[in-house]
Amino acid sequence: MCKETTYLQNPDVALREEDESGSLLFNPDTGEVLIINDTARFIWELCKDGATMDEIIREFGTGYENLPENLKEDVDSYISVMTKGGFIGSK
Repeated sequence: MCKETTYLQNPDVALREEDESGSLLFNPDTGEVLIINDTARFIWELCKDGATMDEIIREFGTGYENLPENLKEDVDSYISVMTKGGFIGSK
């Protein structure tokens, strides 16, 4: 049985809220800064205690209306960028 990947925030990464349209994530391990929008921020917050892709998609369904048909691909793209930058990890 294959367990689905759980995504977790890197505890060393700092979040700085800029304004209502975006925030910054800073990874002190790499010195990289990532500018994120509300969608990425929502994903980031869900990863605080760990979340699978299915859980993230499900939470979008309860938190937002008029979701795009390609939501899973969009979420996967955000997760990929955040993972490659070391802002979130997986287990």
